[in-house]
Amino acid sequence: MLKIKDLKTLMKLKTNNKDGDLALVEETRTLYKWDGANWCIHKPEGGINVSLYELNQSAMTTMPPMSDEHIKLNKEFIREHLFLQLAPEDGTKYFMLLNNEQKYYTTFIVKPNITTIPVPSVEDEVIECLQSRGEIKDISFLEDGIEFWVTEGDNSYVYYLFNYRGGVIECQ
Repeated sequence: MLKIKDLKTLMKLKTNNKDGDLALVEETRTLYKWDGANWCIHKPEGGINVSLYELNQSAMTTMPPMSDEHIKLNKEFIREHLFLQLAPEDGTKYFMLLNNEQKYYTTFIVKPNITTIPVPSVEDEVIECLQSRGEIKDISFLEDGIEFWVTEGDNSYVYYLFNYRGGVIECQ
């Protein structure tokens, strides 16, 4: 059995787990079980069922919002991640910011810098969109996108930013 300091650290452990592995989160004294894809609260038969998403929602709601300075530092990483890992080398790039639960979908079109008119950067626009939804609690860089947790009122929601080139068809 693993002993982990807090839930956030446990949620980062996504590799080298075997189905049925157990982990104790010391901060909350809660036992979790690896189900082959996610860490889930381990409960005896007949216990309350809680999904990983619901557990993350609850945890993120209690976290303090990211500071302006921390958000500013992450903007550079957002840009790097989008253009170095998620976007093809050529021309115009398309990204989507998505939250299915809130029915929120925004497409960003980033064109090559061919104009002398100043335009806002994609990272500034993404952060502005998220802040219009609530308080940013967490930013995580994934292999295929970026995950943002935002608290709106008494609930937290996950938003994903990812390459949307396959979802845009250019025509004449």
